[in-house]
Amino acid sequence: MNRKTLLKLMVLGMLPIVQTACENAQNAAIENLVYINEAVSAKTKEVTMQDEMTRTSVTIRLARAMNQDVTAELFLDKDALESYNRKNETSYKLPEAEYVSFPEKVTIAAGSVSADPVNIDIKSFETEGAQYAIPISIKKADGIDKAEGSSNFMVVLVKPLKQLVPKFHRYNAMQAAPEGSWGMSLPNYTLEWWCKMSAFSTNNQAIFNSGGSTELYIRFGDLVYSSGGRYVYNFLQIKTMGSQFDTGDPTAGNGLEANEWYHFAITYDAATGTSLLYKNGMQIASLVGATGQPMIIDKLQMLSSAEFIDACEMCQVRLWKVTRSANQIKKGMYSEVEYTNQDLILYLPMNDGEGATTLHDVTGNGHDVEIGNLKPSSPNHADVTWETYTFAQ
Repeated sequence: MNRKTLLKLMVLGMLPIVQTACENAQNAAIENLVYINEAVSAKTKEVTMQDEMTRTSVTIRLARAMNQDVTAELFLDKDALESYNRKNETSYKLPEAEYVSFPEKVTIAAGSVSADPVNIDIKSFETEGAQYAIPISIKKADGIDKAEGSSNFMVVLVKPLKQLVPKFHRYNAMQAAPEGSWGMSLPNYTLEWWCKMSAFSTNNQAIFNSGGSTELYIRFGDLVYSSGGRYVYNFLQIKTMGSQFDTGDPTAGNGLEANEWYHFAITYDAATGTSLLYKNGMQIASLVGATGQPMIIDKLQMLSSAEFIDACEMCQVRLWKVTRSANQIKKGMYSEVEYTNQDLILYLPMNDGEGATTLHDVTGNGHDVEIGNLKPSSPNHADVTWETYTFAQ
């Protein structure tokens, strides 16, 4: 690379561009480069969607000023979005064109290295759990080379997870439809949810029960940990595949707190016989059993044990037929997921609201839940209270 080219690249302060320049044919000197300023330091920017209209911006720049106006053309780069999804285990979609507007041509005035900020306006639209992103790329700029490392930028739209959440009590024990044995044999699965307990008063407060010979029985508390001669129950335990593991010894500082929200996820991969437990997006425990054994799911009961006496707020229950990665779990915990995702067995947002007696499975797979259907004899079997919460990082 000659000295003239290197000096121009140093103006940009972008190491990826240095590499790109060096790889140009015959190491020819590059007179100028056009790039998206925001892409120098990051490839994406998260923007929280507003109720009516969301606005963000990017800035188009040159490596050095020209003595005439320079016009750059911008476009929505579907190929860049697909490439990003492949590399990052994401499934962002491109919004319909009617919801996104920005000037397709931007002028950098003579004698300047920067155009005015380019406003990108996004009209509010219903996401139905899907995640969206806007891939902005430079198409061309009056014959000036694009800085390949910084000529595209991804605006990721973040819809805050804000919803009504039910508070369940001991008489709300329930089971998802259908009532008969589901007979599912899953070599891979993931179960995830948000929940908050009012207390951890006793052992065996079972939050999920799958039935089946391999059993997936998830509860708060067991006669395992004690302090001062008394058992403590502020931990989550998973019984499965003839064994069990949990969130850790409360007497060693790993206890769960009452009235605090937690996101939990459990994954399984029969190929390795490995179950993993995540708390708030971080893997905290594992269990390894026999390889090749599928998980048998005969039903999905919630708050089903007789010992369930404390109040439990819960939402965003998702059962997948795949082993979700740590990255996918962490990325998805603060947002909805696409209702029609082919890997979902059931998805209960539990945002049905005041007066609802049924929690709807939004996948369309028919696993709706009638609140309290395991205790229909109780006069309060379908009564819950609702409160709005926002789940954010």
